[in-house]
Amino acid sequence: MKKILSIMFMALAFVTTLSAQQLEKLFDKYMEDERFNYVYQKKASMMDKFADLGNMETWGTDKSYTSTGRQMISLNSTEKSLGESFAQEVKNALQADKYEEVSIVRNGKNRVETYERKSDKGLSKVSFIKNPGSIMVSLNTYAPGK
Repeated sequence: MKKILSIMFMALAFVTTLSAQQLEKLFDKYMEDERFNYVYQKKASMMDKFADLGNMETWGTDKSYTSTGRQMISLNSTEKSLGESFAQEVKNALQADKYEEVSIVRNGKNRVETYERKSDKGLSKVSFIKNPGSIMVSLNTYAPGK
């Protein structure tokens, strides 16, 4: 009985770990796909820290967090079916990773959705931008400050 319970516990821990990384897997999946533009910055440079002073997205960020990296991926194709499937993949990944929607801005057919997830490891912020013929996802990660 103990063996069965320990196996079930280990399986649950493994599944939880897998589902908590869906958005990162999405970036990994499309980073080399030529239909997408991809940007990765491991750590904010000193110039970025000064630029953040004028960045409205960082105004709401608790200053006890420090940036640990940024990723951005944008669709570089006019294939409507690819855009729809990519947008659905992003939505599914955000749900699986338990991101909370914190804002929506819509202007005509243009839409910007912002999501956040706090954990003991830090804070993650996602901007999901959908415009006709263009979809972009950016992920900013922050670690608790010392």
